[in-house]
Amino acid sequence: MPEVPELPELPDSDILAGRTILAVKAIRDARGCSLHEAVDLFAQRHAELHPNPEPNPKQEPGREAPRPRVLRFERDGSLVVEEDEGPHGRRHPENR
Repeated sequence: MPEVPELPELPDSDILAGRTILAVKAIRDARGCSLHEAVDLFAQRHAELHPNPEPNPKQEPGREAPRPRVLRFERDGSLVVEEDEGPHGRRHPENR
């Protein structure tokens, strides 16, 4: 991965503190770049500052991470939950 061009300290402190939006704004202000470029720079710098992401303490070892869900209310007021069911992007409706 190419090294991120020199940035002021402010984005690093925001990145380390988890303040993503402020970090991206600081990168845009410092570099005068587009939002897309700032997000790319943020991702590169985040990876440099966090080379080994810590495991999620809420997730049990060996347990698969939860899949994304889409919640939708039907006209009759019922709630429909759609879960991603695998690599083909199929969704399985689940009424609740």
